[in-house]
Amino acid sequence: MQIGGFSIIYIISFVLAVSFSIQLLFDNKTAQSSLAWIMAMFLIPYIGVGAYVLSGINWRKKKLVKFRPEEMYGTYLREILSQQRELINEKKEYIGSDTHKIMMMTMKTANGVIMGNNDINVYHQGDQLFKDLIRDLEAAEESIHIEYFIYRDDEIGKEILSILKRKASAGVEVRFLVDGSGSKFTFTKRGRRRLRKSDVEYRNFLDPGNIIFAWLLNYSSHRKIVIIDNKISYTGGMNIGKEYIDGGRRFDTWRDTHMRFVGNASGILQSIFLADWVNSGGIIDDPERFFKKLDLKSKVVNLTGVQMLSSGPDSDWFGIQQLYFTMITNANNKVVIQSPYFIPDESIATALENAALTGVDVNLMITGCPDKRIPFWAAHSFFEPLLKAGVKIFLYKAGFFHSKVVVIDEKVATCGSCNMDQRSFFLDYELNTIFYNERIAKEFSDQFDRDCELSEQFTLESYHNLSAVKKLRNSVFRLISPLL
Repeated sequence: MQIGGFSIIYIISFVLAVSFSIQLLFDNKTAQSSLAWIMAMFLIPYIGVGAYVLSGINWRKKKLVKFRPEEMYGTYLREILSQQRELINEKKEYIGSDTHKIMMMTMKTANGVIMGNNDINVYHQGDQLFKDLIRDLEAAEESIHIEYFIYRDDEIGKEILSILKRKASAGVEVRFLVDGSGSKFTFTKRGRRRLRKSDVEYRNFLDPGNIIFAWLLNYSSHRKIVIIDNKISYTGGMNIGKEYIDGGRRFDTWRDTHMRFVGNASGILQSIFLADWVNSGGIIDDPERFFKKLDLKSKVVNLTGVQMLSSGPDSDWFGIQQLYFTMITNANNKVVIQSPYFIPDESIATALENAALTGVDVNLMITGCPDKRIPFWAAHSFFEPLLKAGVKIFLYKAGFFHSKVVVIDEKVATCGSCNMDQRSFFLDYELNTIFYNERIAKEFSDQFDRDCELSEQFTLESYHNLSAVKKLRNSVFRLISPLL
């Protein structure tokens, strides 16, 4: 059907483009960003409008989900947050101004409580992680809450599902949440059917198969969380799949980082899971009961504590992106960054350049054996100015590299699900742990040194040796980098 020579679809696309352009002006984004989106919507009908719906809308002025973890902290932990702000301000001189800034920023952007009294194990490979996880699941007595971006219904996945079903039938409260998009092709229909027939409570986060959520396909929960009996918890970069042990069909090995907590961190991870569960249509009776068990009085706050920082496209602040920026700009001696993908926004790229130019030893490692070619190519388009500033870049060659770690001055470290890219910063629901613990920071830094032995350094000469065709290819894919 046509009106005045134009199809109905074209008219709808044009009207949407005008509406979104007006919204862009109200959002006050950068002139370059706004102009790029407006041109795309009018010069590439349909596609430009569709791309803007997927990744251009400023969700901080809207709300994709009902509950956000940081809101739950603000509600149930308001008094403790106030006490901790006062305490760390009093101890600012002892803590150090750089560490103090990171603590305060995390509190202000995400109500991040500082938690002491945690036993922490760090895993750099999947074999020991899964052994410990299976052991802890087998020992569960009260509850098991699981959330993953990717759950693979393979040998490891089936073994865990078997435990969950057995525990649920024995009366343990088992809730199982996977991202509807991330696990769509890895968690089989047969596995889902069997789970639904069991006593396990099962949900999808923003399920793309549900017509209500289908338009939110581009916004995923990238978090990896397990909480057992509200005491033991796991989080980090590893999903569920045998490739984390043997590299899978495509890679010789798979290098990643994950953590196990026994203590207060488990309670905070519990609250993040609960928020995601309710946002996925689940029901929680009396969520306050999970916070009552926390021992977070001022007396246990110490300088070896941790903070959990969650963020999403509709958070008030892009907290993890701001964490990375703050850490880089406050480093005095050394910065270590590990991420499978590297597509920074302008502020992060500038922070890295400035740190290197001031004499800080800045080190960046990404995978040298990519699982996705386009993000790998796009990453190279950011390298030249970084290399000129003095940043050292390493490509991990022993297998696929999936670890997400930032360490500054071997004093403060963060590890979690957030990649050093714009998708993780602005589009996905992410979770990182910040460690104010020199032993943990040193462990991450030492592991980086071991990883360097299996890496190839990418130098300014390496960049100049790329052909003009490859440089052009990389720059072209950089244009779509916010969507990658």
